[in-house]
Amino acid sequence: MITESFLNSCFTLILNKNSRVKQTKALYRDILEVLAFSESRETVEIPIPIQSKLDCLRKISELAMGDKGLDNVLDSIAFSDKFKQHRDFLDLKINEDIKDHVFEDIVKQIRLRKKINALFNNYDELSSVLESIRDGSFESIDDLVEDYEVTIKTLYSNMMESNRAVTIEAAASLDLIKDDFSHVTEMIMKKYDRSNKTPTGFPLIDNEILYGGYEPSRLYVWGGGSGAGKSTMLNNTIINSAVTNPIAIDQNAKPPVRGEIHRVYLYITLENTIEEALMRTYQPLFDATIPQMLQEISQGVDIRKKINDRLAENSSTIIMKYFPATTVSALDLMGVVDDAMEEYGHESVAGLYIDYLDLLKTDTRYDIYRLELGHITLALKTLAVQFNIPVITGTQLGRSAYKINQSSDLGVDQISESIKKVEHADFVGLLAKDPIDDFLVHGKIGKNRSGKSNVSIDFKVDFSRFKFISATKSAVRKPDDDSPQQGGKTRVDKKSCSMSQFDGIHTI
Repeated sequence: MITESFLNSCFTLILNKNSRVKQTKALYRDILEVLAFSESRETVEIPIPIQSKLDCLRKISELAMGDKGLDNVLDSIAFSDKFKQHRDFLDLKINEDIKDHVFEDIVKQIRLRKKINALFNNYDELSSVLESIRDGSFESIDDLVEDYEVTIKTLYSNMMESNRAVTIEAAASLDLIKDDFSHVTEMIMKKYDRSNKTPTGFPLIDNEILYGGYEPSRLYVWGGGSGAGKSTMLNNTIINSAVTNPIAIDQNAKPPVRGEIHRVYLYITLENTIEEALMRTYQPLFDATIPQMLQEISQGVDIRKKINDRLAENSSTIIMKYFPATTVSALDLMGVVDDAMEEYGHESVAGLYIDYLDLLKTDTRYDIYRLELGHITLALKTLAVQFNIPVITGTQLGRSAYKINQSSDLGVDQISESIKKVEHADFVGLLAKDPIDDFLVHGKIGKNRSGKSNVSIDFKVDFSRFKFISATKSAVRKPDDDSPQQGGKTRVDKKSCSMSQFDGIHTI
């Protein structure tokens, strides 16, 4: 319901000369949307004085949307007899002495009303489903459950999209001459501050490629063929970061305190069952093979306490969840993130790791599989932006990846099924197991929106412990004097990067 108090607040927001809120088209559009929606839902007749103010506010917003300055807008409506009774009121709003926090409160009210709009977007569908439950008119339980799930997910999706739109609009416009840069520079400093990044634990990647680690609001995709180690890479980067002393990342960080959890790593697996996920965490964490781990368990070693003690040293935890393949969507994962933030705090989630992208399902049906994968990738990117966390996942490479002999041969064109996975991702790393050396995985940074790309990497690995041991920069193979072209063999030039640069990290 539109109240006179709300209308007065909107006039204050857009007219007051002391307002620090930017008068953008997005602001006027939001006001118009709220007014239109509220009028469509009114069940009683709006009193004439309030209706007149509503019409005046709508006209001012419409004119301002058309690139007219507020002075010209007010001058235009001043000639109208329809709004002449509001002239003194408008002058009062222009010169009224208002505190800064009041303007922010008004913006919050507009955003709350926008969310109500989003909630009601599929109200009729929800009402229909509830009515079919009430009178038993549904045709089958299968149809009822499916219709209900789709309706609820659409409601949630509308809410998330509304939140995302608000986030984007907040930084979508900047006049380099007229506007204050402070809010933008604050965002830049926060985004690129190493203390807000999630390290991978590989100095070569953190220091030279990602400039500190995974950034909030970005989507990272590691592509690999079967057995190339994409699941191991995801798991290792979780462990590396979870056992890193915060002071090693930010010297001004508070020392970790046992019993307090400040960093939460969410690991979603749709491939490995929960016991496999636990084993693949324990093994690289304590440098153990499967037989060694089984022997410890049989001898009564409390592996839970060992893991807890290691994570408690750095005030972190890892939350693992297993879902069967194609049973959950990106929208379902939003609920997982919500739960973690509710329990540990909004700023606690250091990253969402999903093993892996191709095994998620869509909330929208497509006839073509590549369109589904593109939709899933975009939904994961939206999730990263919405919650302001890094989202890290894996995906399959095509058949050509199984023929890779060196890192430089990898390319984003080997991502299977859908190029949209590359287009929507902020980072694409490629992995291929060496066809001869079981202790070598070739890597290539194919895309990187915030750092270096086209970097070839060789990883030393030990899959008996599910462990990436080290990363070294690899140059393109060059023919030696005794190369095949000259009757000899080839060589590989490598620039090593020591793991000791990252104090306190298990070399995983």
